Amino acid sequence: MVLEVTAKNLNVKDPAKAELFKATKTWFEIGLDLDGDMRYGAWQIKETIDLTLPPKNTQQERYIMNFDTDVEEVLVEAKLYYYISGGKGDVIHSVSKTLSYDVD
Repeated sequence: MVLEVTAKNLNVKDPAKAELFKATKTWFEIGLDLDGDMRYGAWQIKETIDLTLPPKNTQQERYIMNFDTDVEEVLVEAKLYYYISGGKGDVIHSVSKTLSYDVD
């Protein structure tokens, strides 16, 4: 599973310049290493367990985003992707909020 969090400036027309923040976090299946290969030793599986999200458990993530003082409106999106195999991931949960600031 992959969590992707982005923040975009809504007042900028160019998509390349609109992105203010981007972060991702990845969780792996127990028993697989970072390359997707099976790991059989107990010490190897312990290493991977630290990078997994156990079934039916939740985990909170916090990100600190700093914006320039001239930014008036920001769209913050969080998407959770589930990858069964390969490179195609499906969005299983998505949240977006628009934050508005008074610029004097």
